[in-house]
Amino acid sequence: MEIKVQKKLASGQVRFESDFGTCEGIWNDDEPESNRKYTVEIEIPEDLTAARLAESDEKHCILETTEDALVHIVGQLEDYEEDGFAVLRLEDSIICFNTQYDEQIEALHGKFIEFEVERIHLSKVGI
Repeated sequence: MEIKVQKKLASGQVRFESDFGTCEGIWNDDEPESNRKYTVEIEIPEDLTAARLAESDEKHCILETTEDALVHIVGQLEDYEEDGFAVLRLEDSIICFNTQYDEQIEALHGKFIEFEVERIHLSKVGI
């Protein structure tokens, strides 16, 4: 996913903008430069449960920080494996995450889903 770092925050976090909104995440690489674009991989460091995932009324992708400092994510559940591995599509980008396998999540396959997490991690990809 392509992002533009707006500024560095405390504790290794950055505020960034993408095609899906403005968000904050933990930067896992060398210090990023403000106002610079990066191609990153987004990691969700926690396993999600069916209770935290819901079909979304939104039919477009969202990646934004909420007023409660959580990360709100909306995308299309593209793939879901029996080991609980999930692939969420945000247009040309994907975010992979792990779950405790649940048939309720399997039933969301192909649909827009939404959830909130405490944090995401960002790692540069490419050159």
